[in-house]
Amino acid sequence: MKLVQFEPLFIRYFSTSVWPFPLHNHNHYEFMFVAGGSGTHELNKISTEYKGDTMFFLAPEDHHDFYIAEECQFSVIKFLPGVLKAGINSSTTDYWDNLLTSLTRKWHLYAVEINNDVQFLNKISTIMQLMISEWQDNNQQVTEIHTNLLRSLLLLIDKRMKNANDTTAQYGMTQIERIQNYIHSHIHFPEKLTVKNLSNTFRLSESGLRGIFKKNMEMSLGTYISSLKIEMIKNRIRNSECSLSEIALEFGFTDSSHFNKFFQKHTAINPLGYRKETKVNPL
Repeated sequence: MKLVQFEPLFIRYFSTSVWPFPLHNHNHYEFMFVAGGSGTHELNKISTEYKGDTMFFLAPEDHHDFYIAEECQFSVIKFLPGVLKAGINSSTTDYWDNLLTSLTRKWHLYAVEINNDVQFLNKISTIMQLMISEWQDNNQQVTEIHTNLLRSLLLLIDKRMKNANDTTAQYGMTQIERIQNYIHSHIHFPEKLTVKNLSNTFRLSESGLRGIFKKNMEMSLGTYISSLKIEMIKNRIRNSECSLSEIALEFGFTDSSHFNKFFQKHTAINPLGYRKETKVNPL
């Protein structure tokens, strides 16, 4: 099962003795901090027992599940790479993309060492609790504070890993991860996200590209791109003072009519109505 998220960042915070989700993977990255309790975490068919404060970092194609023995408290930060760039498009060689790729490659090398470092776990827990508090205080909306705290999390983990002795070979991203990262990085440029351009970029036939995407993401390529774009547009309308015309241009719409039709098709309301509605009744 694949859980697909289109929001740039989403937070869960809950306690449970029964894990509420089936075995799954995602299209997003995920930080999980488990406080108290005990159980078993299954990651990519490898089971690891945990007890007390434990941190997990999950990449988009990681399959995982929990088997809880004693009730645990979960703090979960789920995010797409674009949130690190504050809505500004950048290339696939962007610093934050590279950092995420590096952490994904190396996490399994250092997970045990990190989870035995109580002082480091306390730092991570503090930052995640600040993110949760800001999320609750801001009606579950992403703010610049979230962006900066998330960057801090990534930089702290990267620093912790660099302090360890890295002697293991590097492993690349999967093909579907590369396709997703390309889409996220070029969401503002429709001409980059045509089936023809994507198939050429990844050296696939058009039917092969569609098939790979459908198999891995459990939805069509077009649906994924449109859903991601609409959530990013909604976020910009809610959280920026840019005019609707400026937002339309930012996402590659050449005229307001096309922008309005696209937005209304996916939300059943026009952009102006959505802005007025969310200003009066914040989501």
